[in-house]
Order: sequence, then structure tokens, then C-alpha cells
Amino acid sequence: MDFQKAKIYLDKLNREFARMNKDQENTLRIDVDIMGSYVRELYDAILSEPNVYVAPKAEHAPVRHPHQPHVAEPPMEVPAPPAPPPPPPPPLPPPVVEMPPPAVAEVPPPAPPPPAREEPPAPAPPPPVEVPRPAPPSPSLTAPAGLEVLFEEKQAKELADKLAETAIADLKKAIPLNDRLRYTSELFAGDGKAFEDALAALNSFANFEEAREYIIQYCAVYYTWTDKKRLDTAKAFVKLVRRRYK
Repeated sequence: MDFQKAKIYLDKLNREFARMNKDQENTLRIDVDIMGSYVRELYDAILSEPNVYVAPKAEHAPVRHPHQPHVAEPPMEVPAPPAPPPPPPPPLPPPVVEMPPPAVAEVPPPAPPPPAREEPPAPAPPPPVEVPRPAPPSPSLTAPAGLEVLFEEKQAKELADKLAETAIADLKKAIPLNDRLRYTSELFAGDGKAFEDALAALNSFANFEEAREYIIQYCAVYYTWTDKKRLDTAKAFVKLVRRRYK
């Protein structure tokens, strides 16, 4: 047995085992192979020939007393190779975290619809007010002096003049807004109600003769339609009234 070589590999085994024991989790296959190679080298050193124990020669052997019991020499203890490190424990499974169930939002019940509001019945429309038909003026055979010029009627020759003499059904609808303002201002002294009352009366007569008497008694004399400033406007108005009764 080669004691020197055996001691060298025994020290290597102890150092390698101590290193691997400190960091068991990081033990690699190559570390295990190195330990195995050290064990084989130690085993070879123990069985090597130069250091095999040789028994002493017989002449030099001590004389044993015949009555002395033979004591066998204890065998040389060979250190057993260190056991390989235990395999690392398997990794623990990840902890199972129980998630709480998702919270369910409570939906409030729909609010009841508001009670139907009873609308009060619409008031009945007022009955139409009947405008009393004015009494026709008393007929007179001739108009006062100077008023005949308002009722002069010329023969229409041009097509435009003939179209301007066509019949109309309602004086209120036939007079444009600008003419209404002009008639109110010039012929009725700016009194809009008097103008509207005159139109209502002139719409209601049976013929132009009744309308002519109304104009003479209630309009032409009172508002001086024969004045030079109003004469042309008054003639145009009388012509419009005449078309109402064609």
C-alpha cells in the first residue's frame, strides 16, 4: 500500500466532499465524477504492490511461549469511500393562491315610471263673433259736389288695365301690405281700426251702389278724400272696391 498517495487522495476526497456538502443544491454531474475518480485513485493506492505488508522472517520472529495464547493482529482498517451526497429535493410546487370570487355589482331595480299626469281638457274655442252687417246708407241720387270725381270709370283699352279690373272675392285678402299702410295713413288719418271696419262693411254689401253710398257718407266726406293730396289714392281705393262687385 502506498501510504503517501493514499493520504493525498484521501485529503482530496475530504476537501471535495466538504465543498459539495456546503452547496448541495448546485452539485453538478462533473463534481460527482471527480469524487468517483478520487475514490478509484485511493483504491489503487491502497492495493499498490510496493507498499504491501511483508511478514518478518522466521528467524527474527519473536519466540512465543507455548502456553501463551496466539493473538491475531488486527486487520488494517481501510476507510470506506464517502457516500455520494443525497440528490437534491424536488422543487416545491408553487403555492396555489385562491382568488376570491369576483364581486357581482348589484343592479338596482328600475325606478317605477312616474304616474301619468292628467292634462286638463283644452278649453273650448270661443264662439265666432258675428260682425253685425251695417245698415246700407240711405240712397241719394247724386253725390255731393266734388265727390263724383272719385267714381269716374274709364274704359279699359290696354291688356294690363283689363287685367287690373278683374273681380276679387275679398277686399282684405286682395290689398297688399304696402297698400294697406298707404290707405290707412292717407285715407283714414292713420286709424287702423277705422280702415279694418270700413273693409268689413264694404265686403258685406249686396252691390256697388250700396258700397258707393257708404263711401260717400262715412269715408270721403269725413276724411276729405277730394283733397289734392289724397285724390289719387282715393280713386285707386274706390276702383278696388268696384272690382269687389263685378
